[in-house]
Amino acid sequence: MKQWLLEFALRQKQKKMRVSPDFKVETYLEKIVEYFDAAKAGDRSLTVVYEFHDSGDNDGAWTVAIADGKCSLEKGEAERYDSKFYMTAETYRRILTGRLDFSKLTYSTGAIRFFGNTLAHSELNAYLTLPKNAGVAGL
Repeated sequence: MKQWLLEFALRQKQKKMRVSPDFKVETYLEKIVEYFDAAKAGDRSLTVVYEFHDSGDNDGAWTVAIADGKCSLEKGEAERYDSKFYMTAETYRRILTGRLDFSKLTYSTGAIRFFGNTLAHSELNAYLTLPKNAGVAGL
């Protein structure tokens, strides 16, 4: 019952925290491909799906796939994935700006739902080299 109440309160808060209409999750997801460092990934394969809900134009799924030293982003959900993150665009924007800690947020409030490997986000970020002027805390 307590978990249900926390989830309900979070949904109500998220409805009030609407993201700016000019914020596009795809713009930031494309930065994953831009900042991908093949040397860090080596021969590792990883498929991560980001799915956004209750976010207007940002609703939908995007798949980040790493294989053979390359990283790609495609609109839509891959049939097979290592991990899937389900959240609102506002939650993602707050993670990008460092206002929310990805690991603590997910476990304490349930703002992000995981399917599959819960460590895939950390692994994905380990394969990125963010420039100092990237303007994001993590992707």
